Amino acid sequence: MASRVGLLATVALLVSTVAAAGTAARHPPSGTAMFVVRNDPRLCPSPRCGGYWVALANGARTRCQDGLRRPRCYAATAVSRSGKMLGRIAEGALVRGAIDIGRGELGELLVAALYAPVGATPLRGGYYRVRDTGLRCVRAPCFSYGVTQVNGSTRTRTSGVDLAAAKPSPTALARAQRALRTTNGLYARGTFSTGLDGGRTFHAARLFLRAPLPRA
Repeated sequence: MASRVGLLATVALLVSTVAAAGTAARHPPSGTAMFVVRNDPRLCPSPRCGGYWVALANGARTRCQDGLRRPRCYAATAVSRSGKMLGRIAEGALVRGAIDIGRGELGELLVAALYAPVGATPLRGGYYRVRDTGLRCVRAPCFSYGVTQVNGSTRTRTSGVDLAAAKPSPTALARAQRALRTTNGLYARGTFSTGLDGGRTFHAARLFLRAPLPRA
């Protein structure tokens, strides 16, 4: 009897360990996740090379088309939600979509929305969605910006957002400022700093602006 109890305890421990490992990196429901897309520079014959390396933004591991979690997944092609083949996706873009099984059991990136990267400073920090809440205060600091971690549940408030730190063009900066005031906000990658007045500022290293899906 004692050995049986010990066996059950061991099984319970293993189950809890696996469950904890599975929640370490949150993977949103299919079609709602945000991925970072990078071009595959390998020169072996297509389609096994020359596609994309896709990784869950802010995630340590990504669930690939075969169900396994890896640091990044290879996708031979990118298609729209209607299944239409897409043209080349810009290096470092953010994509809302899912990884599916394509031809030859290779990965296929299903793209629902595309956000092109803008900026020229070294990459640093995590990926966030930043939004101007419309709050206006009489005294500083005024924590009027809502910042949500991409693919996560962590939320915070900041009193300032430094978009110019990404060194975008004037046109791109104007678009980013407009996006801040929308319901969906602005996607950006960056870091935080705390000021002497107790305020907190988000410094963008890269901005991501909504772009049309590229035609094949």
